Amino acid sequence: MLFAIAISLLYVEVKDSVLRRVFSEIVKIFWSKWELRSMVMLSLVLQFLLVYFGIKRKKYTGNWVPLIAVIAWLIYLSSDWMATLVLSTLLRGSSELKEGLIVFWTPFLLWHLGSPCNITAYSLEDNELWLRHFLGMFFQIGEAIYIYVKFQSNTALNAMAIPLFIGGVLKYLERIWALRCANPKQLMKSFYSARKTENLSSSDSVRIEMREMIRTGLFDPSEKRDFIGNTMITSEVRFLREVDSACDVFKPLFTDLPFQISKEFHDELVYLKSSTRTAAEAFNFVKIELDFLYDLLYTKNPIQHRHHIVSLALRCFCFFSLLSVLIAFSVLYTENEDSTVDVVVTYMLLLGAVLLESGSFFMHIQSKLTILTYDVRENKMRKLYHRLVQNKLHVIKSKEGIRKMAQHDLLEYCVTAEASQFAQILKFIDPGDLLQKFWYTKWKEVDIELKKFIYNHLNEKRSKFEKGCFKLECLEKILAERGDNVLQEKGFDLDDKDEYWKLKTTDFPRQIFVWHIATSLVYYNDLSKHRRSALFNPACEISKSLSDYMMYLVLVRPTMLPKGFSDIVNKETYQQTKRISPKKNMKVSMEEFSEALLSLEFNEFSEIGALWDGIKFAKQLQSLVREERWDHEEKWKMISEVWMEMMVYGASRCRWEEHAQQLRHGGELLTHVALIMAHLGLTTQVQRLEKTADQASASAFPTPF
Repeated sequence: MLFAIAISLLYVEVKDSVLRRVFSEIVKIFWSKWELRSMVMLSLVLQFLLVYFGIKRKKYTGNWVPLIAVIAWLIYLSSDWMATLVLSTLLRGSSELKEGLIVFWTPFLLWHLGSPCNITAYSLEDNELWLRHFLGMFFQIGEAIYIYVKFQSNTALNAMAIPLFIGGVLKYLERIWALRCANPKQLMKSFYSARKTENLSSSDSVRIEMREMIRTGLFDPSEKRDFIGNTMITSEVRFLREVDSACDVFKPLFTDLPFQISKEFHDELVYLKSSTRTAAEAFNFVKIELDFLYDLLYTKNPIQHRHHIVSLALRCFCFFSLLSVLIAFSVLYTENEDSTVDVVVTYMLLLGAVLLESGSFFMHIQSKLTILTYDVRENKMRKLYHRLVQNKLHVIKSKEGIRKMAQHDLLEYCVTAEASQFAQILKFIDPGDLLQKFWYTKWKEVDIELKKFIYNHLNEKRSKFEKGCFKLECLEKILAERGDNVLQEKGFDLDDKDEYWKLKTTDFPRQIFVWHIATSLVYYNDLSKHRRSALFNPACEISKSLSDYMMYLVLVRPTMLPKGFSDIVNKETYQQTKRISPKKNMKVSMEEFSEALLSLEFNEFSEIGALWDGIKFAKQLQSLVREERWDHEEKWKMISEVWMEMMVYGASRCRWEEHAQQLRHGGELLTHVALIMAHLGLTTQVQRLEKTADQASASAFPTPF
């Protein structure tokens, strides 16, 4: 913000000099006349674009994710900078506009700096810099007040500008407050609330506190139980309230804060028990939970709901101020035709602000937080509201969670890039392999079979954890599995006769490279051999999907996985495939390419690398069918289980702050898996709180509502 102010002041200072030296007098006159008008209108347009891309970046997953992220970033920066630039230009007072309209346009810039309700921060770093925004706000408000005093006149416009000034300042303060509340330090404070234990002895207070605790710093008062168990709400609203309560439990995770959770809530899996939730419902549950967390970190929604009376008063004041000023301006302001353009600009600013406020109110009443709070059929107004949101409720409950996942087939990229002259040229000017990472990444639906496979696998791990008596050592062992345990369960002795199955590396990204190459080779080899029954097997599709997704994470989202030499291994693999390609600089089919790689003998390829290890693993996998008499279904089932183990390992090692960062890109499948694991107790940051015998003699913990 302070940088934007400095750049704006610099622009104002050097503008006249540049226009005089570089451009003609006609251009200078034209720019002097239209500069302020165009910038004010551009600032308004940027507000509407900010609303649109604020919605888009939260929900969209697909090929255009990088483009939407870049556009949202540019608009977010430009909207603040443009409003600041207009204020700096007005401060010089060099325009030829009438003084009254200069005063009248100024408060709208404060409204624009207040930003829409659905995007206050572009990234988590913006929340950490809330104090810088706070200082910038004082500077901007000071500029606006100076402009008002400098250009005020005796017209009615000055009086009409006062409520707009007040509204602009309040909206700007609301944005700063939202940034402050989403700051990690402030979030940590909000996660803990002390239990009041008045008029109780020391032992009684301990017992009551222990009895009513859900997690560290969160307690379960009777009002909350009644909130979820209300008989006047529908099953859809109860579902949303359960999600909201679960979100309250797991919020500390996203600041990487460890905590304890009560035994009963831990054992009841915080509303995600497999006996009551299907895979689709579980993924929908965590998807809505992540939506709430996105709102907490990047929007004004949580503070508007937390302080709903203050928020409603602010909305009413802003909306009716705009409406009354619009009416007063249309009635009182009648000037000569020379100011027609300025009057049109003023009307556009007023109407634009009314539309933005109306849209904000509409999004507020349609938000899930508002629905779960007010959709109670206990009086006429609430029943009317229920009818308004009934269709939206059915849609929310019927969804199946995350819709799409990214896919990156490394071997397919190598074959395609080798045959493309354009790709070869770009390689010289693209050292970061951005073309490979984004242009050659595809997206596919996350089908219900994959969700069932993931959910069932995680529940099996939960069962192992239960059998281990919920000991931390048992959990650490479960989360440390990277696929070797699957091979051992199939009867392979990795330390003796079957040592060739053991991948000798501690580099987790390299392990993903090796297994990805092996999976792709086996897949295309089965395809070339017309093994249709194997390829249409769910385990085969799941294996290929998880393989391509994990490769996408290694290349595009490396911060979500343990560190490794992923870029080096990627470049090395590409160079090796170029050297052993069957047809140099010519397009070949993936079936032909895989056949060529699998036909290589060990002594024909002396280099060491992930590609060679992948070929070796692919041959061993195919030999299971040929020599060990496995069927293809059993082979693919083992591969899918290996990939699932690696996904669980990656999810358990990813910092929750990284998960939070990815919410602004539509959310990752890995984040959904990690949150389901947290519900199942499969994370070392959530510890099960055991009761002592003395505490057990008191009342039991409340079960989930």
